[in-house]
Amino acid sequence: MLGFVSSCKEEGPHKEDIVKFTAVINSSPTIPKATSSAQGTGVFEYNKNTMELKYNINYQNITPTAITINNPGPAWQAGPILFELAANPAGNQIQGTQKLNEAEQTVLITGSLYVNIVTKENIYGEIRGQILPDTFGED
Repeated sequence: MLGFVSSCKEEGPHKEDIVKFTAVINSSPTIPKATSSAQGTGVFEYNKNTMELKYNINYQNITPTAITINNPGPAWQAGPILFELAANPAGNQIQGTQKLNEAEQTVLITGSLYVNIVTKENIYGEIRGQILPDTFGED
């Protein structure tokens, strides 16, 4: 009798204590649709032990009235504000730490949260970026 043994190496954000995420922020996924030359990036690090999300968000060619994390929102839907990270921020960068609960941790890890950068002209968001697990350096 022949046997077949298969092995899968189980990896992913659900296995690590520190999980890294990124967001590419531009006007392509905005709802309602906005046209803008503004763009940005977000780098996030989530510690599952302390349940803290560190963020560093950079943007250019935009004067935000608010920067938020919205939930839950697949790329094709608009979602409600979960956290306001900054109101009328100066400069072109914000950074900080946000405490999450278990439900918020789940939607973060499943890729359902997004960064939304709102302006006076685009009150629902001029640029937006889905917060996704960082795959840099993976095979």
